[in-house]
Amino acid sequence: MITEKILNSMIDIVGEEFVSTDPEDLYIYSYDMTEEPQGNPNAIVMPKTPEEIQQLLKIANEYKIPVIPYVAGANIGGLTVTHRGGMIVDLKRMRQILKFDAISKYVVLEPGVTFGHLKKFLLENHPDFIYSYAFAPPYTSVTTNALLEGLTEFSFRWGCMGDWITGLEVVLPTGEITRIGSCATSDHWNMKYPLPDMTGLFIGWQGMTGIVTKCAVKVVPKPPIRKLYGAVYSGLDVADEVFKKVANTDLIHGDFTFSWPTVLMMMGQKHPLREIRDDEPVMMTGLLIFANDKKDLKNKERQLSKIAQEASEKTNQNVQILPAELGAPKKILEYLDLPSNLPPFFEFRSGDKKGVGMSWLGTYTNPNNWKECYEKGYKIMEDHGFEPLIFVKNMDSGHFYVVRFLIPFNKAVPGEAEEVRKMLEELVDATLPLGSIPYKCPAWAAKKVKKVLDPAWLALARKIRDTLDPNHIMNPDRWAFLD
Repeated sequence: MITEKILNSMIDIVGEEFVSTDPEDLYIYSYDMTEEPQGNPNAIVMPKTPEEIQQLLKIANEYKIPVIPYVAGANIGGLTVTHRGGMIVDLKRMRQILKFDAISKYVVLEPGVTFGHLKKFLLENHPDFIYSYAFAPPYTSVTTNALLEGLTEFSFRWGCMGDWITGLEVVLPTGEITRIGSCATSDHWNMKYPLPDMTGLFIGWQGMTGIVTKCAVKVVPKPPIRKLYGAVYSGLDVADEVFKKVANTDLIHGDFTFSWPTVLMMMGQKHPLREIRDDEPVMMTGLLIFANDKKDLKNKERQLSKIAQEASEKTNQNVQILPAELGAPKKILEYLDLPSNLPPFFEFRSGDKKGVGMSWLGTYTNPNNWKECYEKGYKIMEDHGFEPLIFVKNMDSGHFYVVRFLIPFNKAVPGEAEEVRKMLEELVDATLPLGSIPYKCPAWAAKKVKKVLDPAWLALARKIRDTLDPNHIMNPDRWAFLD
């Protein structure tokens, strides 16, 4: 419970304007777009500085109040829904871009800086540099995406965005403010090494080990030419062959593959989708090429054509690769201008804004088993009466893949949210034995992950959490296997 005394202490720290216990405000923070049941916090507080967060965490420790870091609440998985009450620490006011270093190629951000903010900043101030944007709305947080090991358009070449972090400032659960990386020794935020790398204490932990107040991420020089190509496949075998061959070259920097039902949805078809014909492709990939000049681009086009021909001959299935503007519908090209609201996902099953819901099972998976993961998930989704909307991505030049099952649904339909959860449980049960680990993992899925975890790993994770957060106040509903 947050008493009047505690509430007044919070107001003294951030000001009355930035604290609320109004039921209307609490309701807004009580749910997200997923099937996760609502859970009301006791108070909302919006700090502006690390020092204000430091004081709030001291109060939370004194009174054992759960603390839930929050920016947009858009990370699918119920990651900011609390079922223990507590204090939502909304970081939207912390939205400064603090430093840009064109020589060391990084930018230092506060957690409220969104993909939209960063894109606008680079276009207006440093047009020779680019960041890698997520398949997410422009109002989502750059820092949150990186801390949650999210993927972006250039993840084919550079992996998940946790690997783009070069420095952090963190308010620890017990209130200390510390810096991680080279910024611990100077005002240069360009590298994590050669000090012992402690960024991993905060990446992937879903806010359980502290509140990040500054995050340095890499930027990369904008290439002279960026061009998108589309590949369509008649079968999964030829797709697999293209994925493997491309991963063993330096031809592309980004890729994103959608099941054919997803393509139909993105082209404007509504639920329920028509039946897929035998002569239609099974999936489509966007391939993003960086080139130094037209000659370099032509050479890469020839190599892609050769890969397509060899893959078709080996598998007796067909693949066609063309410049995207020659084959991809205009709607799809608009959606891939990231960051994007991707409106079809939010209106596809609901038909309008009323009752709109969205969930997923996102997995980082073993490249050897992605096809089996895809096929099992495809069938499970069909069996439950949901269109098999599936996204596949080659990560870090083939070291791992993403297989993500996308589930738009209508919360206004009685029983549909419960059916979604039942289907998600089956998807985890089917894919976890294949080496597929849920990312941005919701608590219910973490209980399933616990069954396959090395006990020594689990003991170490608990020891880290207990050391950093002895009162277990930080986002305690997350990573359920730590309880």
